[in-house]
Amino acid sequence: MAARLLLLAILSFALIPGQTPSADPRIVLDDLLTALADPGIAEVSELRGAIQRNGIQFDLSNEALGRILSAGNQGKRDPQEMAALIMAALNACQDCRERFLTPLSLEELQTLLKRFTPEAVFREVRARGVTGLEMTGATANVLRADGAKEDLIAFLIPDDKIPTIPLVAPYKTAPLKRAQEYDPAADEGWLKITAELAPNSQTEFIFKHTALFLKTVEGAEPKDIQAYFNKPAPRNKTSDFVDIECGLEDPDLTCGQEVRDEKRGTWVRSVLPKKGKNKKFLAEYTYVAPDGDGRAGFQIAVANPEKTAQKYSVYLRWRAFDAPKPPVPSLGGKR
Repeated sequence: MAARLLLLAILSFALIPGQTPSADPRIVLDDLLTALADPGIAEVSELRGAIQRNGIQFDLSNEALGRILSAGNQGKRDPQEMAALIMAALNACQDCRERFLTPLSLEELQTLLKRFTPEAVFREVRARGVTGLEMTGATANVLRADGAKEDLIAFLIPDDKIPTIPLVAPYKTAPLKRAQEYDPAADEGWLKITAELAPNSQTEFIFKHTALFLKTVEGAEPKDIQAYFNKPAPRNKTSDFVDIECGLEDPDLTCGQEVRDEKRGTWVRSVLPKKGKNKKFLAEYTYVAPDGDGRAGFQIAVANPEKTAQKYSVYLRWRAFDAPKPPVPSLGGKR
């Protein structure tokens, strides 16, 4: 009887709001077990309130949960009230949060995709994150095969974080940086390339996904290349769904009309001198069809017909549409 009165006195500081707190007012497991086993000490709702106000000094391990359930059974406590008490203890458990909110592994995520709704999986992933994911298109395809929706895949593996597969030789990787105003969701994309072209040379650039490649067609390689872009190149879009504006930063040049090259199966736009009889292109823009992963791009051929090195700044702007563009004049396969 004396022990019971002593326990009740100890618990009273936690059970009664407004009491002067002790050095550590959190509930001790042994005190909670004793109170649950003896209905005369406190109601379960009172114990739950004390846990919510003061917290607990113990970890909710499997052993602790088993002892709590056993004590509640001994005291013939109501199962629903016991469930509410355990939920309050989980919310107050310091170490439990770290344990329950550890990042998911790929295997755990795949299990959730089979059991939970897409919305529930997304909520869990946003709360916990996923560890061990490789930022590759292959990983994204694995998740798709497991039933992941595109919003979840975009959250876990943003498309612009997936490395671009390099083009084979003779193409080389050229320097390319993200502009200060980089935004993958921008309505309009743009790319700007500045380089010094060797005399009587021609260079071909290919912008694909988030990378820039070059190939020397004639003469020496360009120097002092600087390139910036504001969003990845289009994906899963054929040339009929993409429109561009092109140009060189020179008032004596003009961007020619877009024409269809049936031989290459894409449109072509050329930058030409506004005056003079020489109508050979200085820059030519074509669209690179999507590959097996849906990665499309732009090909920019830049020529320097002069006998001295010239510094060029070429740019393109593009928009992708959901509906095809109106037909354009055709070259009929002739160049």
